Amino acid sequence: MARPEIPAAGKAITADWMRRALRAGGASDVPVIEDIVVEDIGVGLGLMAEIVRCRLVCSGPANAVPASVVVKLPSPAERSRRLSRLQALYKREYAYYRHIAPQGAMRSPRLLYGDYEDKSDRFVLVLEDLGGMHTGDQLAGATADEARSAVRAIARLHGRNWNAVDRPPLSGFHEVGSPKNRTVLQIIFLAYLVPALEHFGEFFSREMRALVEAYGPRVAAHLVDLRAQPQTFVHGDYRLDNMFFDAGGGSEAVIVDWQVSGVGNGLYDVAYFMCGSVPTEIRREIERDLLAEYADIVRGMGARDFTFEDGWRLYRQNMLACFLIMIIVSGGLDLDDARMRRLVETGMRRTLAAMEDLDAAEFLPAPRPVLSPSHMFSSLSGLAYRGYRALR
Repeated sequence: MARPEIPAAGKAITADWMRRALRAGGASDVPVIEDIVVEDIGVGLGLMAEIVRCRLVCSGPANAVPASVVVKLPSPAERSRRLSRLQALYKREYAYYRHIAPQGAMRSPRLLYGDYEDKSDRFVLVLEDLGGMHTGDQLAGATADEARSAVRAIARLHGRNWNAVDRPPLSGFHEVGSPKNRTVLQIIFLAYLVPALEHFGEFFSREMRALVEAYGPRVAAHLVDLRAQPQTFVHGDYRLDNMFFDAGGGSEAVIVDWQVSGVGNGLYDVAYFMCGSVPTEIRREIERDLLAEYADIVRGMGARDFTFEDGWRLYRQNMLACFLIMIIVSGGLDLDDARMRRLVETGMRRTLAAMEDLDAAEFLPAPRPVLSPSHMFSSLSGLAYRGYRALR
């Protein structure tokens, strides 16, 4: 069956398009969809995509198609689309739903239909609607029970793919620390560091400002260090706003938004979640216990030599990498929406506190040999950053 054209925007989705999409996605006996109501649900939640809920009115049996689905499309903001192309964000999420989600290692919305155009970087995902579940409140922060559920869930995904990245479905998947990607990330980071500090500099202590400016020219070197550690499949933006829970509580988290997923060190997901989504006092109380449980889960799934001490060290080392999304988002994206700005500010406070608590500065990469390509790239990047900062 011919694949329907990717809609230009949520408002362009019609009843006929949805029927053709569901049929192309493998649904059989899709009745005529008489009407469709499109509702924007991404405002204040999604920076990188347009997200809409489509309520379907059908002429056939009520259970033949879902009463509603969620559709994800490229962001209407040119700035966000440009960043997506630089980092293959839309392509990565589409690849996750097509190739990784079927493993069943972690719960995510069921893919009902998907398409991606490599040349235009346009995509569409028609997903199961999780409207019957609830999300946590990232501004308030995760409860201890929500944090435990989240860490257990990601441990199972990591354990399922622990050091298995050289074979399908992960072979060839986007690698966070690949030579090309770490070079691009360092350039993007330094370009956005200047505006990030201009707009949010009051959140940085003198020590944290010195650390982030020292980290900028060493982003690539830090990713090299992390690449030498155990590799698995990572979510990459593992935070409370991307998690759904059953109303009864205590259930396994269902995870959405896989745009920055790829191959990397699993403790990044844990560090990013704990520092950004868990209130500082709760994090301080539970993080060692949760790291011990994480180590038990991945060891039980085959990582037999992985100890709590290994996990704790990598947790602290990956905490430094939490600068990446924080600076890229705060310096590179439009934050006119009030809630998004509060989210960035809240996450920044928690992250900087975690870095100080855990002495993340210990893992700032040492300077590479003077004549090495790594040293020259770092030096040139630092010069370019200082020049750019002086011209602002």
